[in-house]
Parts: sequence; C-alpha cells; structure tokens
Amino acid sequence: MRADQVSAAFGRVLREQRMAVGVSQEALALSADVDRTFVSQIERGIRQPTLTTLCKLARALDVQPSTLVSRMERLLR
Repeated sequence: MRADQVSAAFGRVLREQRMAVGVSQEALALSADVDRTFVSQIERGIRQPTLTTLCKLARALDVQPSTLVSRMERLLR
C-alpha cells in the first residue's frame, strides 16, 4: 500500500465526516486548532496528520480517532 493511497483515503474519510456533521473546513480547523489550509491539504491527500492532529480533528468532529482510521482501512481494502 502506497503512502499516497493512505493519504487520499484518509482525506476522503475526513471530508465525509466533516460534511456529515455540517461544518466548514474553517470551522473544523478553528475547533481543532490547526490551519484551514492544512485541513484542505489533508482532505486532498497532499498531507497526512500526526497522531496528535488526528486526535484533535476527531475530537472536533465528535468521533473517536479509531473510527476515522477504521473507515480509512475499509476504503483501502
């Protein structure tokens, strides 16, 4: 499995979850204390979050980090 596949899959999961709860990239970024452009880059598969950032994003989206990771794993199968 290539890193770009993982990045793209996680970005898709993050975008889907963000849209499901109805928040903008900017609102998510503010809530997770990260830059909006970083959220955009993650969603586009350009960047990968650290574990700390993953936890901050998950908390801001009111889901467990493991939920986001397991959804990503399903996409990669």
